[in-house]
Amino acid sequence: MKGIIDRFEGETAVILVEAENREILVSSSELPEECMVKSVVRIEESEEHTHPRITLDTKADQENKQQSSDLRKALLKRKKSSKLKRRK
Repeated sequence: MKGIIDRFEGETAVILVEAENREILVSSSELPEECMVKSVVRIEESEEHTHPRITLDTKADQENKQQSSDLRKALLKRKKSSKLKRRK
């Protein structure tokens, strides 16, 4: 399954799995070193449900970053003036 690292709370990483609508708490030492907030990861749970195996999904991570960058650029290009009037 796929998840996105939402945040770090001390030495614990919070991974959001949207497909299952749940959070997984994992020790940050169990993550690959290049993982950071908003990284896309693959999670493989073992039969015993002890420690999941987590790997960085580099292709999905790059696609996610590119999509975010494109959205940001599109927002910055918009030149709509504000509907609020300034006080003088």
